This record gives sequence, C-alpha cells and structure tokens, in this order.
Amino acid sequence: MNQEPEARNQEPVAANRQLPRPRISVCIGAYNRERYIRECIDSVLSQTRPADEIVVVDDASTDQTLAILESYGDAIRLIRRDQNSGMCQITRNQATKAATGDLIAYLDSDDAWYPQKLEKQEDFMVAHPEVDLCHTYAEVMDAESRALYIRHEGIIPSTGDCFRAMMEQCVITISSVMVRRAIFDKVGFFNEDPFWRIGEDSEFFFRVTKDYPVGFIPDVLTRYRKSDAGITSGSWNYTPRVLPIHEWMLRNPSRWQGRVSRRDVLDIIRNDCRENAIYWREKGVRHYAVHHAAKWIRYRPFETGAWMEMLKALLTSPNTQATT
Repeated sequence: MNQEPEARNQEPVAANRQLPRPRISVCIGAYNRERYIRECIDSVLSQTRPADEIVVVDDASTDQTLAILESYGDAIRLIRRDQNSGMCQITRNQATKAATGDLIAYLDSDDAWYPQKLEKQEDFMVAHPEVDLCHTYAEVMDAESRALYIRHEGIIPSTGDCFRAMMEQCVITISSVMVRRAIFDKVGFFNEDPFWRIGEDSEFFFRVTKDYPVGFIPDVLTRYRKSDAGITSGSWNYTPRVLPIHEWMLRNPSRWQGRVSRRDVLDIIRNDCRENAIYWREKGVRHYAVHHAAKWIRYRPFETGAWMEMLKALLTSPNTQATT
C-alpha cells in the first residue's frame, strides 16, 4: 500500500483526553470480494487508533470471501447471511445495528484506509460535538491498488453546511465516513427501498445535510477503488451525473424545501441532462445521448442548446466499442 500522503491544510483539532474515549465500531459489508477483502481488513487492523470492534457482514458470498474472513478469527465479528440481499445498504444496516460503538466508521469491502484515519476522525469528533458525521478526502485507486488521483479534490465544502453542494454532486465518499450512533435516531438508517439500489449513500447524506452540519478533514485518509466493471445496464442513466436521484428529489419537495428553491433543483436537473447527453454522445452511444437530450428538452423546451444537442446526438456515429 502507498505511503500516507502529506496532510492537506488540516483544520486544527485536539481531542479532550479528559473525556472518556468513545468506542469505535467499523462496519463492512462484503459480497464476492476475495480479491480485495484482505487488503480492506488489514488496513483496519493497521490503524494507529485500533477499532474497538470490526463488524463484517458476508452477504452469502460464493467465492473465497467467507473463508478469508473466517481466517481472521476473533479479530473481527463475522455475521453470515444465508441469502444474498442484492443491496449493499441491507448489509450496511445489519452491521450498524449489530455494532456497539459510540462512533461508527464505514468501509466498503474493496476500499481501504491509511493508518491514521480512525485516530484523526476520533480527535475531530471529540473536538466537534456539534457534528454527527465527518468525512475525509479519498484517494482513487485502480484494480491493482495504484493511486490515481484525489476524489473531489478542491470542491468539498469545509466543516459546516454542505447541503447545496450535496444537491449538485455527492462529495462524500462512504468509506471515508464516521458517524455518531445518535444520527440514526435523528434521520433513520440507510434506505432499503429498491429504488436506491444505486445512490443509497447519497440519499442518507441528503437527510443528514438537510438539517445538520457535516465535518470535513482535508487529509487523504481513505482509499476508494474505482470500479473496473464498466457501466451496467442500470447505471448508465446515472453517468456521469445522477439524474434519476435529482428527479426523485424534484418529486419529493420535503427533502429540499426551505434549503433550496424549485428553480435550483430544476437547474441541477438541466445540468445533469446536458452533461450526460454530451458524455454519451462523445462516447458514441447514440441512444443514451438521445435519451438525455430529450430529457433536457422536456425540462427546458425553449433552450436552444437542448435542441442543438439533440441534433448532434441523432447525427452521432455509433461506437461499436462503447458499453451499451
């Protein structure tokens, strides 16, 4: 694993060591991650501030994931599911409800942490009792664990209100998140509705950021693996911007009223349609480009750019190598 990058202008935090040290639980859901699960677990066991417990839910893996997890013995609390849930939020909620910590840190089973993550987040949460969720910068890595770039570098808001930024783009990486257990009494757990098979973490963050401040530690403490699986039949509509989520928000004004206007939400959706149409046109996937251009016209029928983009999409030469 790469050496921990240099801290990035970290806000000064100092834990009040006279207070009782909070108990930290790490929650991991795993399904068929034999290639990465050891790197994931080892990064937790290498923390300078050891976790008080590591709760891992195996979602009925069919490869060697379960055997690898069992090899850790008492170092982890292993929960075995008999049937695959099909949704990561189900295992995340199961691990959360089984956890006993005051602070809960999430880690996806193909991601990893740098050694000081829990120590720095504990210090931050002790120093900021008004914050129920904090996160960090995440380094994007490839399938071979090689560092690529810093995710959302330079666009993540500092500690405080970040609801407007979250509406525009989800800038919180789930594997960088630590929460207080009390947050679930305020906003509930991760949404298990099948609609949120994609973007379930964003929906949870929307509920948190609408009413509560979020903490940000501008250090690279998390390693996020960029999927090499490509665009699936269900995720193309979310690429590169999460249009279905923003359309859902428009249909559910209680999620944003009092924080942003309907016009703001429509502007965000318009930008989704535009960027997605251009992205798929440049990829040579005409039917996806036409779909998003049509959505742009639907929301902004008098905008010349929408009609021009539709024309460009219709004239696109299909790329037979593109994912469809």
